Amino acid sequence: MSGVRTRPAVVCAIVAIMSVSQLAACRVRNAAPSAQATTPDGASIGDTVRGIVSIVGSEPLTTVQLTTTAGLAWQLVGDSLHAVRAAAGLEIMVRGVVLTPDRTARPSARFDVVRFAVRRADGVAAQDGVLERDGTGFALRLTDDRRAPLVDVPLSLRERIGARIWWAGPLDRAPIAYGILTIRR
Repeated sequence: MSGVRTRPAVVCAIVAIMSVSQLAACRVRNAAPSAQATTPDGASIGDTVRGIVSIVGSEPLTTVQLTTTAGLAWQLVGDSLHAVRAAAGLEIMVRGVVLTPDRTARPSARFDVVRFAVRRADGVAAQDGVLERDGTGFALRLTDDRRAPLVDVPLSLRERIGARIWWAGPLDRAPIAYGILTIRR
């Protein structure tokens, strides 16, 4: 008799799991077909995924992994991996191409990163761009080519003009945290 009582609960659990997985699938392909960017050879790079970067494994066999808030793991591949490795521990948004359509593949689905942007560092909003001189001060050239003036730039960054950096916190005061993604562009 107790089996009859648990059946509705099991059905509800299955429906809930299916709903969550469908919602996660919707979040992966969020670019509209008309707004999709392309690579120089014309391939679509309209897939995006957001999550925390980690380096998995032991040298020399490490992989770069992105884990979403839903717990889905993506193995990142592509020419941008050197810079992505420098973002370990940060939340980033990657744009590129899903290589493994089955996101439940083990150890993880594969995603070819064409470009990425830092979004958060330890829960604090972050941005990234190229550090430039701006008159007597400094500015961050963002991916959309806007220049954002920086205030109270740490000494270790002042020596890195031309480097792609990330900056956590408001740009109009000293950073809460920062780092270097690539030395020169």
